[in-house]
Amino acid sequence: MTVLNGQPIIIIDDDKSICRTLKLHFERRGFDVTTAHRAEDGLKALDPVDSAIVILDVRLPDANGVEFLKEIKSKDKNYYSIMITAFPDMESTVKAAQNGVGEYIHKPIDINEIDSAVDKAREFFISNNGETQSLIEVPKLNSQKDLFIGKSPRMKDLFKQVGMVSLSKSTVLINGESGTGKELVARAIHDNSPNASSPFISVNCSAIVDTLLESELFGHVKGAFTGAIKHKEGWFSLARDGTIFLDEIGEMSINLQAKLLRVLQEREFAMVGGKSKLKADCRVISATNRNLEQMVRTGAFREDLYYRFKVIKIDIPPLYERTEDIPDLSLYFVAKKSQEANRDIKYITNDSINFLMAQTWKGNVRQLENVITHAVIMSHGDCLTKDHFSSVVDQKTTSYSTQEEELLDQQSPEPARLSNSSGYRPVSLNEVEKEQIFKTLTYTKWHKGKTCEILGITRPRLNRKISRYRIKPTHFTDN
Repeated sequence: MTVLNGQPIIIIDDDKSICRTLKLHFERRGFDVTTAHRAEDGLKALDPVDSAIVILDVRLPDANGVEFLKEIKSKDKNYYSIMITAFPDMESTVKAAQNGVGEYIHKPIDINEIDSAVDKAREFFISNNGETQSLIEVPKLNSQKDLFIGKSPRMKDLFKQVGMVSLSKSTVLINGESGTGKELVARAIHDNSPNASSPFISVNCSAIVDTLLESELFGHVKGAFTGAIKHKEGWFSLARDGTIFLDEIGEMSINLQAKLLRVLQEREFAMVGGKSKLKADCRVISATNRNLEQMVRTGAFREDLYYRFKVIKIDIPPLYERTEDIPDLSLYFVAKKSQEANRDIKYITNDSINFLMAQTWKGNVRQLENVITHAVIMSHGDCLTKDHFSSVVDQKTTSYSTQEEELLDQQSPEPARLSNSSGYRPVSLNEVEKEQIFKTLTYTKWHKGKTCEILGITRPRLNRKISRYRIKPTHFTDN
């Protein structure tokens, strides 16, 4: 018989009738098929071949199929496993998945289902073998710390800024879109400072209710308010002579902004309910993805506090402005996530890197990291191909370019307004969108966090649309 398919199929099952049926079926399809009824015989059949499609029963007379799968995997050969069982249960399915099984099929065997599984195995081998010359080796992870990766000119300038800023205790304002790594920059400044051994306290100002944020920042004395049953130190005290990182400062209320201004001016503060002044010896690094200058103009952010924060300003470029860093970022994340997920990913194809570089990545580095995490966890072999990423990435949400948004900005639509007509009036999609944004902002009383949650968009995108459609807070107060 002429063998049409490259990889042989090794069937290991104690049910001789299943072995005969599958052997006959796959030989007709052009496969070289070997059967074995015990794990020991299966190992002997696998020894001479470097790559094969292994169809394995969970329960064998001399071994547990899941444990046998580990032994097959330890041979460090190119095997794609398909597990079959008449006793499906969650535990064995989970363990098989953890040990890199390609497919998991229940008996009685549906011939179409097992054909589909074998076809996937063939695609796996074809993609790996067809791109052997363009495989990129995944480097070993040398550090457990989160690293800031980049060789682009923008990132080199950023690293220089971090180096110079680290030597002083001046306040720093870090500006950048969501997911660009603002906290990593803050940590890098702290880690390279003379006080690197002192605490680094990270505070997400948007994640804490405003009424509690003051107590968290400055601490409180016993009995200061209902529920204050004991004395509690605040983060400014806990930071000592280290660094306190205030993320999302644009979400602070005007009242809290005034109190924070006093801390920056006088370098001292009082606990909630307390009378004595405490020294603020820590360095303050703040970050935001909002346009604080615009907020100052509209009265949403104090001008004096803005300039206190902005002694030194660092801008982090979005990922779509430094796509040349995507290969290094991708290799780092594959190595990191492979280690975290206990996977042995050794290679990534060049096509995969090209595919990742072609995306816009609205969620920036965080989105790239999440996509790679998914690919690593759901992979079966030791090589990531383009298919691992193209099945995850929603191109509709990643390929919408900033240039397209800028082109829409140039259309200068009329300011948002509600239609007074009770009948139908044909309008453009832009008109529908700006009216929906206007209504949602009005409904939430201009709380942008809630507005983003309702509309299902990011804060930077909401801010761009508010600017594009010229929606202003006065629309809310006037109506």
